Amino acid sequence: MFFIRDAIKFPDVIHALKPDPVTFRQEPQRIFDFMSQTPESMHMLSFLFGPRGIPADYRHMDGFGVNTYRLVNAASEGVLVKFHWKTQQGLKSLTQARAEAIQATDLGHASKDLYEAIERGDYPGWELCVQIMSDDEHPELDFDPLDDTKTWPEDVFPLRPVGMMTLDRNVTSHHDENEQAAFGTGVLVDGIDSSDDMMLVGRTFSDSDTQRYRVGPNYQQLPVNRPREDVDVRTNQTGGPMSYGRDQVGTNPHINFDPSGVAGLVEATPTGPAYEPYVGGPVGRAAIERKNPYGQVGKRYRDEMEDWERDDLILKLVTLLGQTEKGIQERMVWHFRHCDEDYGRGSPTAWG
Repeated sequence: MFFIRDAIKFPDVIHALKPDPVTFRQEPQRIFDFMSQTPESMHMLSFLFGPRGIPADYRHMDGFGVNTYRLVNAASEGVLVKFHWKTQQGLKSLTQARAEAIQATDLGHASKDLYEAIERGDYPGWELCVQIMSDDEHPELDFDPLDDTKTWPEDVFPLRPVGMMTLDRNVTSHHDENEQAAFGTGVLVDGIDSSDDMMLVGRTFSDSDTQRYRVGPNYQQLPVNRPREDVDVRTNQTGGPMSYGRDQVGTNPHINFDPSGVAGLVEATPTGPAYEPYVGGPVGRAAIERKNPYGQVGKRYRDEMEDWERDDLILKLVTLLGQTEKGIQERMVWHFRHCDEDYGRGSPTAWG
């Protein structure tokens, strides 16, 4: 899940999480000022400040795609999908106190753990799983399936294993193979398509621009980002700063456009009919109807967290909210009580 569901608020949430533009300090006052005005952020906040928000290391954490995509087959039949990476090493987390103790002496402990595990042949693996949902309204749900501040209940939409990823070697150059790795929600292969997830639509425009700025305009030509060596890449994209090479251009290297009556590349034939989702009624920018910002948070707090996890969550929130103004504290507690009455009460002396 994520803090917001509307991509237009992306710059605001990032600004709230980043350091103050004057003091250059990352301050709870800024973070909770924004979050207290954003009810849908309670789900992500409760996950982030609980023990799951501090994984013990990279090997013992899951990964999940925030957004909802579509899977489309050759017959142009589509379904909604969420992607998950499930660690095969088991989940392990740290309390705030343990994390502080580790960070005091070893700033890169997670990278060290992963590197040393691979070096000794203890190769970590993650199973790729998908959740599938039919591509329609689903009025039986109390949330919008395309709301990225929610999760899909696994008892209704079970995880289906589809593959395994195993890390069996370390990088030979951290900068070339790790730092320059660049991902974007709009860089897709046949069979995977975007959905109407509002955050996904916004990210599809911005993610690749971010990588062009961070790595360079030809970042997809770098070995870590380009297709496998046995894949013949044919495009008409050439030139620009930091060009790493030129793709296959056909029989006449002078032609880098399509169509041409002389030579050049020809657009690939579609593998099947285009997927055509049904849309009815007026189309415009509007808030979703089924917001329900508190339901899943309360269920997670009551049913999916152990006592020590709840205690650690409350401890971290009390510590951080203690550094904010009273009005922000009151708004946050108000949200917590709407999630779950016990959550809002916290420990007997928690909120003061």
